[in-house]
Amino acid sequence: MIPKSVHFSLKSACYAFFLLLTVLLLCNGCSKDTISSVIEEEESTEEDGTTDMPANEDFNADINQDGTLNILLLGPSTSIKSDVSAFSLESVANELTAILSEDETINTTVNVVYEDTYKAKELTVGLGSDATNQYQYTHYAHSLLQYYYWPEGETARRSKLKGEGENDWDYVVIAADPYIVSKIPGFYALGVNKIASTVAEGNAKPLLLMLWPKDEQNTASITDFEEFTYRTAEGGITNIEVIPAGLAWEGLPSELKDTETAHPTANGAYVTAASIYAQLYGQNPSGSRYTYNDALADQAFQTVNAAKTATHYAGEFNYNSPFQGGNVTASIIRYNHTGTSSENGIIGGLSWVIAKDEDTQLERDGAPKVHFNLGRANTNFEASKRYKVDAGLFDYSIGFPMQDNSSTGNTTMLYGIDKRGSESENGTDLGVALYMIRENELPTARALPIRLLYAQMKGLNIADSAYRDSWHISRDLDRASGAYIYTLLTGTCALGTEPTDTSSEAWRSWSAHKLGYETAWTLMTLEGRVPECN
Repeated sequence: MIPKSVHFSLKSACYAFFLLLTVLLLCNGCSKDTISSVIEEEESTEEDGTTDMPANEDFNADINQDGTLNILLLGPSTSIKSDVSAFSLESVANELTAILSEDETINTTVNVVYEDTYKAKELTVGLGSDATNQYQYTHYAHSLLQYYYWPEGETARRSKLKGEGENDWDYVVIAADPYIVSKIPGFYALGVNKIASTVAEGNAKPLLLMLWPKDEQNTASITDFEEFTYRTAEGGITNIEVIPAGLAWEGLPSELKDTETAHPTANGAYVTAASIYAQLYGQNPSGSRYTYNDALADQAFQTVNAAKTATHYAGEFNYNSPFQGGNVTASIIRYNHTGTSSENGIIGGLSWVIAKDEDTQLERDGAPKVHFNLGRANTNFEASKRYKVDAGLFDYSIGFPMQDNSSTGNTTMLYGIDKRGSESENGTDLGVALYMIRENELPTARALPIRLLYAQMKGLNIADSAYRDSWHISRDLDRASGAYIYTLLTGTCALGTEPTDTSSEAWRSWSAHKLGYETAWTLMTLEGRVPECN
């Protein structure tokens, strides 16, 4: 009886002989090098069971050709939700460095850098119209938007994203807090677009990492993560490729999905790094001399290949969140509010916007059920004037975080986009949005992110201050807020013609209007490319 190993060798020898004979017959007159390459390609395919994507022999991942492959991984180490695990990129950076450094085909120096976008800073905050009412709050950055607009080190951070600092980046991989991705995907999408466009200014290539949830019950399904990631990338204002690490992980057999406290796990970190490698090079990372688990490498490579032509979502975006678009189509938009000067200021901004729409009017009350109620959201400040949720009386209920006192607000509100103090505190933009989720106020509650609007206005140099006096927010911030509300409710805009004098107050007001429209659009649709508004 022939031993099994010998039988296999004889079979392989016979196969090789007939393969050689076939090649000789087909390639009569071909060069020896041509025949050799055909045989080597077939043997390579038989050996690892996969077929690599076609690779460009001239491809060099060192985009700026400075002799170093510089890759920046961005993402938070801490979630805004205490019982949700963030997707930490530190272990991914280590695995990616190992794969790249041990790839004999890479002739450049490899430099993979991980930057934790999570931040914290304690600040004194003035609450209310009395400047003497001051409190200490620790402010936190969990979202990509808060990281982008975090005042401390903002100029250096933007320069770093552009590759103007110590490293001239070739690629920047963008990740986010899984809770923010899953619950308020529009906020995620706007943050991705801000960072990606800045990265592209420096000629690096932004890559968006598709995550996966550690616990779907507290976040969302892998299908949701897929849709939100690909909608964000495909609607981006700059070219953004997706690294489908979440799909690669999802496709693994259960025995390869290890469990750890960390997210991602050891296997998850390798799958993510392998997916990044496959996206960059179009090759199986198992070709690197760094050996972790070839089954994981194969899965990452095959998923990246398949994802390029797959359909990742269908239809119009419609997801229950505090930034979901409304469906108001009436020619008379009716509102209600129980507030005072701050609410009146925002309604004044909305009235200014609607005046540019000849077919729409704004009226207070006037019907048993009105389109929206507006009110401040903070539970720790004049709670009697808060927005009211009652689906029998209001189609939508819009809440905004009350402005800080002007003695601190021009600074503290820029730190107050995400979270301050405890998780339950709702005096920030996301504090309001997450309160609405936590208190089951959806599907009618909507959040107005006034602090984000101010941060963007300041970044565009169309706002020197958030205030028109010692307490009330500026007229242009009211107009940006009004434009945001108008687009959020109706899905339309009424921008009008841009003033020619870019130094005029009229142009600044027009720009604030445009910003409010664009912010609402992206938060509603995940699209960074906003339709032109006439």
